[in-house]
Amino acid sequence: MSRETGKIENSAGSLRRASRLAAVQALYQLTLSDPDSGDDEVEDAIIEFLTHRPGAELPEDAYAEVDDDLFSDLVRGTRRHHADLVQLMDSVLPQRWKFERLDRVLAEVMGCAVYELQYRPDVPVAVIINEYVEITKAFYDGNEGGFINGVLQEIAQKLRAEELLEHKNERANSS
Repeated sequence: MSRETGKIENSAGSLRRASRLAAVQALYQLTLSDPDSGDDEVEDAIIEFLTHRPGAELPEDAYAEVDDDLFSDLVRGTRRHHADLVQLMDSVLPQRWKFERLDRVLAEVMGCAVYELQYRPDVPVAVIINEYVEITKAFYDGNEGGFINGVLQEIAQKLRAEELLEHKNERANSS
């Protein structure tokens, strides 16, 4: 909190984390209201969240502000590429746990994460996986975080294997 203003100061990391959580919440809301919602409904949901939900809530970032651009990109992109993302997720999910059978919140967490893995090469794989595992833990107390971690690792291996190899080599060289 700033001594001068009395306001909570938001780091870039907490803004991004809050944006990801808010995007999952908005996508969940869209799925509940109309699973086949179009662009107009997506834009309405974005406007509603940005107007009426000033912050997302994670234990360490209570009521943090969101990065409007990241939030909007995650919601739009995840919805726009939904069919392709589902196909990619289903390619690594166990046969009995295909995307359509997942709990809706877990499905939206995973969809958002896979969107970032595929369409946001500016964000490191390790950051994406860590962020969405932590978001999963905000919703669930069980093994869901480990489940998300395993699925996202497999998808990252398919989409960004070179980056994973570079990261592994950097860690090995620094040891």
